Amino acid sequence: MTAAARNLYGVFPIYKPSGCSSSSILKKIKSNLGTDKIAHSGALSSYSEGIMVLGIGKAIKYVPTIRGHNRMYLIRGMLGVATNTFDACGDYSRVSPYKHVTEDAMREALNECYVGKIEQIPPILPSYRFLQRSKLFETRLVPREPCQVTISSIDIVEFEPPSFQLHIHSVGRVYTPTLINDLGEILDSAAHLTHLCRVSQGDFGFKEALHHYDWNEETVQNNLYLPSNDPELNKPPK
Repeated sequence: MTAAARNLYGVFPIYKPSGCSSSSILKKIKSNLGTDKIAHSGALSSYSEGIMVLGIGKAIKYVPTIRGHNRMYLIRGMLGVATNTFDACGDYSRVSPYKHVTEDAMREALNECYVGKIEQIPPILPSYRFLQRSKLFETRLVPREPCQVTISSIDIVEFEPPSFQLHIHSVGRVYTPTLINDLGEILDSAAHLTHLCRVSQGDFGFKEALHHYDWNEETVQNNLYLPSNDPELNKPPK
């Protein structure tokens, strides 16, 4: 680790492309910067893309706080088919008619069931998916307890059955695969998540995000954000 890397502290947003895991991204950035003192404020699944906010050095303590900040998502779902993981990574679990579903019916369901504080059961964790076809699945899959989430607004961006796209503004995390799966059931059909993009988290969006070619010591150092209300964080490094 270089002296400069040792002195890095603050938070910075990155753009995570689809097709790679959040853990692999974090590992690469740690390697590039020569430090293990980096944590993210919310992972994105391999098929998802968008904004991830990272804390480095003393700013790691801010990561839990950032997880509760406002988020915006663009998500795409597919009517007519449910999967056992609620997303496109799983196996088909149910096929159901969808042509009776109208845009007005979907909008009404979204406004009545998903705006405000709601309870969601998290989908099957990606780390457990490989167990589904193994003998260990029944013994190692942990129970999923309901979690409370807050959705400020949810709007239909595109409605072209069986495909549809939603824009979600939430306070903290939302289990979007669960939302899509449950929406399909509410509409007397079935549905699963096919794509997710986290458009923003807190004050950070695509404009501020660093892409893979920016994950180097100099660029990160020039794009660190320091919480101004923490005198301890803003002390010069020892």
